[in-house]
Amino acid sequence: MLFLSLLKGRPASAGLFFLRVSLLACALLLASCASKKSKNLKPLPLPDIEQTAKVKKQWSVKIGKGQDRRYVKLSPAVDGGVVYASDTRGNVKAIDTETGKTTWKVSLKTAISGAVGAGFDLVLLGTYDGEVIALDASTGTEKWRAQASSEILAAPQTNGSIVAATTIDAKLFAFDAQTGELQWSHDHVSPSLTLRGTASPVLTPSQVIAAFDNGQLLSFSPSDGSVGWEVRIAQPKGKHDLQKMVDIDGQPVLNSAYIYTSAFQGSTMAIARGAGRVIWKSDIAGYTAPAVDYSQVYVVTDQGKVAALNRTDGSLNWENEQLLRRQLGAPAVMGDALISIDKKGFMHVFNKDSGNFIARIKPKGKAFKAAPVTHNEGVLLLSNNGVLSYYTLAE
Repeated sequence: MLFLSLLKGRPASAGLFFLRVSLLACALLLASCASKKSKNLKPLPLPDIEQTAKVKKQWSVKIGKGQDRRYVKLSPAVDGGVVYASDTRGNVKAIDTETGKTTWKVSLKTAISGAVGAGFDLVLLGTYDGEVIALDASTGTEKWRAQASSEILAAPQTNGSIVAATTIDAKLFAFDAQTGELQWSHDHVSPSLTLRGTASPVLTPSQVIAAFDNGQLLSFSPSDGSVGWEVRIAQPKGKHDLQKMVDIDGQPVLNSAYIYTSAFQGSTMAIARGAGRVIWKSDIAGYTAPAVDYSQVYVVTDQGKVAALNRTDGSLNWENEQLLRRQLGAPAVMGDALISIDKKGFMHVFNKDSGNFIARIKPKGKAFKAAPVTHNEGVLLLSNNGVLSYYTLAE
């Protein structure tokens, strides 16, 4: 199920919030499917597979209470051999990636909606109340809090000079990384109906690259917020707002000199980071972030198709349609394999070269909204009920 957000009004005051309308989302989705035969709405049954690889759990640890009933995706973040994770109640832990042992934990007693960003000795979180919180990465001590305009549903990010965060009302804020003082902000155009979610910005020393719900990707100067370039990943089409949604809710992937990103009901693109030039475009589009390795870009579509695109020219190398309508989550590279977790909690493991299944397991925890995080030869998974685990392929 895709959760939607509706913008009512748009008063100019700070603290603007979207109205969450799950009932409206259900009604619209049902209406859009009314003309289809019921058999076409059912997820495909799990295919029989030959287990040619084994997946090994290296460790697991509990991170508070996990997600709450509001639709958020709290993913862990890795920096310097430590993984940081949070639940929605503000319980944050730092875990050694090799041993799974807790190095520190804090309780912020604040409702967290965007987590976790990490880097340059900072651990960053966003709240339902529009606050950005910066913690010391070594101790968990709070360094500062700063106020944005509305809910922060994606983890803030930093380049060491500034901390950038996107809000659900289509604004981008940049704060001083040491003090939390506001440096600049950008107010973008927001459609009337969007998926509930935003994408974390990507920061380098010379750029802040941010994606927005109208299908645009923009590059800003970290120093003053001036726009360097903008690229449209998807063009709204159709007669009503549901058909026109072109959200970019998965964080764009920076790999070498290129940015890879996908838009819901749009396309997947490779873009030259410096000039904003489109290198290639594929009509295969995802509503999550793509995964990228040395040769391919992996995309999961909203219908559950898994595809591998040639990283050089975007041509289709393979696609797997055996999990249609099983509500697959974001893809992630795990060593020589690719993984994606469906709504029922099954982790499907694919051969990266062919797209064939090589394994299937049920990871520890109850369901997985958060995107998997690739680390070394494995993946870090944070379940909805707060279980953080590290999995690798068995040797």
